[in-house]
Amino acid sequence: MKQYSRLMPKTADQPVTPIFSDSRVAQNNAAQYAEILVDAAKILQNWRASLMAHEYLDKNGIVKSDDDITESRLEKREQIRQSLRNGESLEKPVLGIGIFDNVEIGAGADILVTLFLDGHSVIPVHVRKSQMNDFSPFRA
Repeated sequence: MKQYSRLMPKTADQPVTPIFSDSRVAQNNAAQYAEILVDAAKILQNWRASLMAHEYLDKNGIVKSDDDITESRLEKREQIRQSLRNGESLEKPVLGIGIFDNVEIGAGADILVTLFLDGHSVIPVHVRKSQMNDFSPFRA
């Protein structure tokens, strides 16, 4: 539990409630995907084992601050924040279980990480219906 507390999002005064749209991946394969609500801290804690997580998380699994990410990642974060302020929808991230039995973020990693960093702890995502049971521990 101590690791989760280090992963907790910063406290936001009044975070803007995100509007979500279905991922294009899920829309194009609607019979294969389902939407669930996940606890972002639990997802990120598990995702840190992914080879892709190093772009977003430090070696301890903590979300990198705006000062610690690449310019292109920072631009994506700012675009997501601007979309939130403008009331525009964000695509739901697409999650899966990787070959090492850890969470993988197939699409929408920038969205999930930015929302978490800005104080959102419950996020709707798409997962393959065949992996629904694998995501039971991560549900909000």
